Amino acid sequence: MKSVKILFSVSYYHPYISGLTLAASLWAEALVKKGETVTVLTMQHDKSLAKRESIGGVRIERVPWIIQISKGFLSVDWFIRAWHQVRRHDAVVIHLPQVEGIVVAICAKLQGKRVVAMYHCEPVLSPGFIPGVIQSVMEVSHFITMLLSDRVATYTKDYADHSTVLGLWKRYTKRDIVTVIPPIAPPKENIRLTRSFVQRIGHSDVIIGIAARLAAEKGIEYAIEALPLLAQKLPRKKIKLVIAGSMDPVGESVYKTKIMALVSRFAGQVIFLGSIAPKDMGSFYRCIDLLVLPSVNRTEAFGMVQVEAMYMGVPVVASNLPGVRVPVQKTHMGLVVDPGDSRGLAGAIYTIMSDRRSYRSAKIPIGTLFSPTRSVSAFLSLIS
Repeated sequence: MKSVKILFSVSYYHPYISGLTLAASLWAEALVKKGETVTVLTMQHDKSLAKRESIGGVRIERVPWIIQISKGFLSVDWFIRAWHQVRRHDAVVIHLPQVEGIVVAICAKLQGKRVVAMYHCEPVLSPGFIPGVIQSVMEVSHFITMLLSDRVATYTKDYADHSTVLGLWKRYTKRDIVTVIPPIAPPKENIRLTRSFVQRIGHSDVIIGIAARLAAEKGIEYAIEALPLLAQKLPRKKIKLVIAGSMDPVGESVYKTKIMALVSRFAGQVIFLGSIAPKDMGSFYRCIDLLVLPSVNRTEAFGMVQVEAMYMGVPVVASNLPGVRVPVQKTHMGLVVDPGDSRGLAGAIYTIMSDRRSYRSAKIPIGTLFSPTRSVSAFLSLIS
């Protein structure tokens, strides 16, 4: 069978780590392993990065930019490179959110190429006039991009049913939204790295993990504020919160300042491990007793780290948000709590730690519920 040439359009890609970039790279590398040709057209978010390179068999084309606005970019080169890259490929997958994705969609339609819009999440910016304008521009751009697409997909029906933009698109077009979860494989443990993490964390009776960059939508402050509430329930236990993720994500300097000020009140209880390569996350999960996802808004649409943790028998406490609650609902390997509720978070952690064995396995195997093979096949069907 002839290899299909697929172009991915995404604002950020490796080495930037976020749920969106990880999902895009998982699909890209899985497709290459199946014999397809994949090119990623992305912004050169860090100007020290090579403009062209290959990672995991995926060709990466990074485009220079002139101005950065919030987490987006303005680039004249993007128009030219988009046209030429679309011409060289059979199908285009635009990973939203991405304002500049509309340029790729227009190029693809003018050249008669198949277009798929993968709607990863719905960004929620901070309050204010300028962020409000940016938010409106993004939503209009995403809506038009989806109108130009042959298929629109997101991770779960739960998220599709509660998304403002997807809801408007579905009502306007009367078309169905396809659901496909990224191909999440069981994590692998590096014993030497696990020992290093254990040494850095130090002794603790209860180790709560967060796998997230320091971004406002992650709600990390609520997990920190839950620590003294949890200490009241477990007065003789030493409790630590361990955070794995980028300390300096784009556009989050104000939030980082807020978190660091809060952490100063809990000396020794909050440990930052910094960014951990995706291939090494198994060692992180091995070190923790449970994982929490205290996300606060629809910018979080699923939380792949939940599934990774569950593969390794780690229970989860997740926010009761569309899409985010799905892994816990499917596996029963944890509890969901209202977003922004530190007291509820502490109560859920206490409940799980009081009977951790009951939450350590799913009745249906994780690999069956979230099959990587099925994910790649479903993704390919979008393109054909």
